[in-house]
Amino acid sequence: MALALNLSACGWFDQDWERWEAFHKHFVQDDGRVIDRTDGARSTSEGQAYGLFFALVANRPDVFASVLSWTTANLAQGDLLEHLPAWLWGERDDGSWGVVDPNPASDADLWIAYTLLEAARLWDVQQYEVVARAMLANVLEHEVVTTGDGVSLLLPAPHGFRLEDGRVRLNPSYLPEFQFRYLDQRHPVGQWSTLLANHNKLLMAVSQGAGLAPDWMIFGPDGVEFSDGKPITGSYDAIRVYLWAGMTPGSEVLSALGGMSRLLADNNRPPERVDVLSGDVLSGGGPLGFSAALLPYLKALGDDTAIRAQQSLIEEADHGGLLGDVPAYYDHVLSLFGEGHANGWYGIDESGRLIPKWERSCWLIFGDC
Repeated sequence: MALALNLSACGWFDQDWERWEAFHKHFVQDDGRVIDRTDGARSTSEGQAYGLFFALVANRPDVFASVLSWTTANLAQGDLLEHLPAWLWGERDDGSWGVVDPNPASDADLWIAYTLLEAARLWDVQQYEVVARAMLANVLEHEVVTTGDGVSLLLPAPHGFRLEDGRVRLNPSYLPEFQFRYLDQRHPVGQWSTLLANHNKLLMAVSQGAGLAPDWMIFGPDGVEFSDGKPITGSYDAIRVYLWAGMTPGSEVLSALGGMSRLLADNNRPPERVDVLSGDVLSGGGPLGFSAALLPYLKALGDDTAIRAQQSLIEEADHGGLLGDVPAYYDHVLSLFGEGHANGWYGIDESGRLIPKWERSCWLIFGDC
């Protein structure tokens, strides 16, 4: 017979996740504000969302609660049931601190909702599910658009991404494949599977030449646009497309994204910017976070040589859990995702559920938690 046990009782099986401890100490205030110290000490809904996810992976319900509380009070007008969080909080022009741009960011909104649903399941806190479902309803109402041709797409934000002539500006890194699989099961009143299918179709159309993902793309009545006179680049946003594909078991888009692996065969570290259509490197020497973000992707492709090369770069830059001489928020976020997945601190199952290491340890010892 399986032994029923409160999830928090399994916390003593945890080992020290050094990267998380360093991130928590350096980038997360006691009140739950996640600080981007490399960009004006600002906070974003993305940072708060990622902070929630990592606190759940680390089995820290106290940190989770503080991050959620700060997010609600400072980004969502005190009520996430009613308001999607503003994406940017920081120092205003008059020297005061607060919301700088009230526009929400759909990727952060969905990461918060996904993590709340998983926290409700893993920690048995049902209020988290109530908040998550309210957020998902607001995402569907405010951040999804249906084009004149009947194509439903996730906008990056409610405002500013609908262009002239029925065109929309999209960010491929805003749709983790595993997340939409999960939402399709846990929140079936939405159109998550349709949004994912449309996203994958557009991403594969863009990447079919060089096998690379773009930071941004424009979709309109004539399809994906390429002729704006400038290179379609892949850089700080696009790196997450490879990360999400690597984290997703049986990803539908992984096979279309082989270009980054091919670039690493000729370069020791990922390029900072690439021309998505030609495959040309526009600037080399990408940051350390790129190397970490690519670990799940390279593992899914079975590219052990590239994995060892990227791990070597990360190890050389490690200073007691912090990366680089000047620790950067985004490098550490990408490292927590990429290294955390590659090193077994968490996994994602085929339905998109989070499988943290502490839950696996608990299950192996007691049979059920």
